[in-house]
Amino acid sequence: MKRAAGLAVAVATALGIAAGCVGWQPAPRSGDGAAAAPVGPAMAPAASGADVAQVDPTPAARGTPASAAQAQPASLRDTEADGAWRADAQGHLVVDRALRRRFDYALSAIGEWSAEMIGTQLLDSARRELPPGAALELQALWQRYVELQRYGWQRAVRPADPSSWRPALEERQSVRRQLLGLAAADAFFGDEEQLLWRQVLALESGQAAPQEAAPAVPEHPQAVQRVAEVEAAWADWEQRLAAARRELQRLRAAPELSGPQRDEAMSRWLAGHFSPGEQRRAQALLGLAGQP
Repeated sequence: MKRAAGLAVAVATALGIAAGCVGWQPAPRSGDGAAAAPVGPAMAPAASGADVAQVDPTPAARGTPASAAQAQPASLRDTEADGAWRADAQGHLVVDRALRRRFDYALSAIGEWSAEMIGTQLLDSARRELPPGAALELQALWQRYVELQRYGWQRAVRPADPSSWRPALEERQSVRRQLLGLAAADAFFGDEEQLLWRQVLALESGQAAPQEAAPAVPEHPQAVQRVAEVEAAWADWEQRLAAARRELQRLRAAPELSGPQRDEAMSRWLAGHFSPGEQRRAQALLGLAGQP
């Protein structure tokens, strides 16, 4: 039982239940009784020049004071940035797992800052530390990585249901390559995907999962219960976010509503289905303009 629980947690972590494209983790339940939004950071074809322009190159593009580019979200102050970025001898960006970790570190402030503000701060730092060509490549890849976090997965991962693992892994593997490109997707996710495939294939064949695939689970009577709680919290969040996407589509298709009326109606809907802290995360994932 402990080994099965450990494997379920490992799969959930790698596929985005307990961690993710940037790992989105379901947080403990909030005081109002609603499941708190997953925390942490979840992409489009190779970006064209127009696509890259969607990530504001300067704070002024959003009316943000220039000093914001030098600031940090409160949750990241006095912390050491995880991961790294670097250029090769030709001045091109090196795309590796360390770069993904740097992206994930920045996106852990989603909800506290908007994705646009995070991008402004991140790209400002990259331009100071990387050659111009590498900084432009990072800008394009960053935008696609943010789009991956906003992708609406169709195959839910249920840690306690191994039959859900293969379709979820297949979908994530396919979408990551479509949106990031083959090389970047392999650099960011290839190792953990290979490990997950070994787990899934071993489970389907009735063999024991590879030793490295099943991290030790603390000997605690609530270990299996915690897996179920993680699954329930994530399922609740995904259901409400999917409903929010449908409501947003419905409002955008309503010709009788003006833009401000749609915005007001969507704000009321979100307020009725998400706690105040969750609303900012939902806005970020829905691509709505949220307050930093």
